[in-house]
Amino acid sequence: MPGPAIAIPSRRPPAKAGFWLALSVGFAASLGLMVAASRGALSLDEVLSLETALGARNWFSLLCQPTDDNNHLLNAVCLRLLGWQPHLIVYRIPAILFGGYTLLALAFTARRWGRAAILWTVYLAGLSFPIILYCSEARGYAAAMFFAVLSFELLQCCWEQPTWGRIILFWVVLCLGFAAHFTFANVLVALGGWAVIRERNRGTPVRAAVLRLARLFAPPAVFVAVVYLVIIRHLAILGGPIYTEREVIGAAAAHALGLPDTAHLRVVAVAGCALLAICGLWHLVRRNRPEWTYFALVLFFAPLLMTLLTPSKYLTFRYFMVCFPFFYLLLAFLFVEWCRRPGIFKLLPVALILCMTTGHLLKLQKLVDLGRGNFLQALNDMAGANRTPLIRVSSDSDFKNGKLLHFYGLLLPAKKVEYIPHDQITAERPDWLVVTYLPDYPSLLAGNSLRYDLFSYYPFCGLSGLSWSVYRLANESQTNNHQFPAAPRSR
Repeated sequence: MPGPAIAIPSRRPPAKAGFWLALSVGFAASLGLMVAASRGALSLDEVLSLETALGARNWFSLLCQPTDDNNHLLNAVCLRLLGWQPHLIVYRIPAILFGGYTLLALAFTARRWGRAAILWTVYLAGLSFPIILYCSEARGYAAAMFFAVLSFELLQCCWEQPTWGRIILFWVVLCLGFAAHFTFANVLVALGGWAVIRERNRGTPVRAAVLRLARLFAPPAVFVAVVYLVIIRHLAILGGPIYTEREVIGAAAAHALGLPDTAHLRVVAVAGCALLAICGLWHLVRRNRPEWTYFALVLFFAPLLMTLLTPSKYLTFRYFMVCFPFFYLLLAFLFVEWCRRPGIFKLLPVALILCMTTGHLLKLQKLVDLGRGNFLQALNDMAGANRTPLIRVSSDSDFKNGKLLHFYGLLLPAKKVEYIPHDQITAERPDWLVVTYLPDYPSLLAGNSLRYDLFSYYPFCGLSGLSWSVYRLANESQTNNHQFPAAPRSR
């Protein structure tokens, strides 16, 4: 008689196995790039954040007393908990973790549109140069992006099954997102507008609609109001390069698509981003997906509102970083729709992602190779060439370069750095000169007989950080005539 039948477990379908393999490769590549980009020197903004976090007298002073616009509350908490670390990459670990969590949140949200949308989202966002850049810096953008995506998902969960647990978690996420970076206001405006439009479309009576909206947004609104009254309105604005609104919008579009950030390509980038976003919104409306309202608000209305309300001298494209994950999420939905259509539409998403990824990877290669500056290497080279244990150095920017020289001077093992203010160069005759903006060099030495020869040039990736041109005081016998150095050579 035949024996009992043996149940043979069925193997996982090849399509499912291929999906998980492709997803794992995408996550691994993105996290690997974040780690690679996190190596190297801290940028000026990171140094300022670390100085604020470690220099505060106590936790109350750190969180409740206004300092400057570079003090992002949640990031300051992470840096203070880490304390002083000789290995600078440790300060970037929270950003890397939040970057990975952002990818997970995006993949989880994209599941509503199918497996293909998950893969498109992970590869579009996970290989994006601006997302990799700001998920490898000890600042608040990585956490803000994570909480932005999570809040978008949680709001939908609260509508689908409104339990108090989900609502309270939604409150916490909104508060943490705003504490991570104040530009999270873009997401708050979009979520609030989406909720209002939803209640109006459903024909909810005014009183019931107000109660529902208050249940979702009242506690976070109170938190934002308190933070504004206690901290934001008293912040000192450090400032930086001044850009026009057109330049900021063009830079954001160029970096989102992986294009070079040049004046001519900015126009192409803005047109391309707008066209892709409008196509994505049209397909959402066509599929009767209510999310189209949120994407329209977070990609068009909220950035436009911030552009109008923020003085141009303070505006920069990274203030829209919390919107970037949603642009890639919308692109993923659009690419899925195009892949369902016959003919050339199936090839268009592949061609677009190949072009975008190539542009992003070229920028990432420069970021990995050059980093955000080679400040410690420059000081080590000066220390090696210096005859005395005291490195006397000045620069063309007392604030920017003075801060960096003081910070990295603490990491020198055997020599001490003395910074000479810019207006005392003639009297003090420092041995070294650090120049960030070469066009300013003639005015730096005008009116004195000192001559500095180019020692070396230390470039950076071009977006986050600073370049240094280091000059050395010429021999006494050679300082009779004022001379200007030739263009710097790469080191």
